Amino acid sequence: MKHPFPTMVVLAATLAAVPLSAQNSQSGERAREAANSTTKMPVIIPAGTPLTVAIDEDLSSASVNQGQQVAFHLPADYSEFGHVLIASGTPVRGTVSHVARRSAGGNPGSVTVSVTSVRAVDGTRIPLSGTTKVKGKNRQGQAAALGVLTFGLGATKKGLSAVIPAGTQFSVFTNTKRTVVVDR
Repeated sequence: MKHPFPTMVVLAATLAAVPLSAQNSQSGERAREAANSTTKMPVIIPAGTPLTVAIDEDLSSASVNQGQQVAFHLPADYSEFGHVLIASGTPVRGTVSHVARRSAGGNPGSVTVSVTSVRAVDGTRIPLSGTTKVKGKNRQGQAAALGVLTFGLGATKKGLSAVIPAGTQFSVFTNTKRTVVVDR
């Protein structure tokens, strides 16, 4: 074997494409059935479609951990052509993607959350991408001043934790094109 690398690339690409082709054929089959139906209709949600999500719980950099599941929801219906494709209140999956605790020297805490997916009215899983990051209040100036006045003891002053209150909304986007089947 002179060139094993090209063979490995072709094999990896083939293996990676199998689940995608299965998803596409399943979606395509449902769309074809709906197109020929008198009661059902296929509607496409294009990749890059903006959606607004809201956080269901208060999050603080003092209490959450990286990788922790976070509950979100859609605060309003997403509709196309007069048909609701994703209903208001639909749960949205997400996680804490990064967290930094507040620390000495006046350094604030921060928390970053990201969304992963939502389900359409027909049960179709729609992958999403989007993050929001919140940073606590910086107290480095206060820590430095106290450090000078107290011969270094004030440098132990911490910044504030980051807090994302429940109900905070932010925009996310669909990752891929999906076909949702709705009643005509």
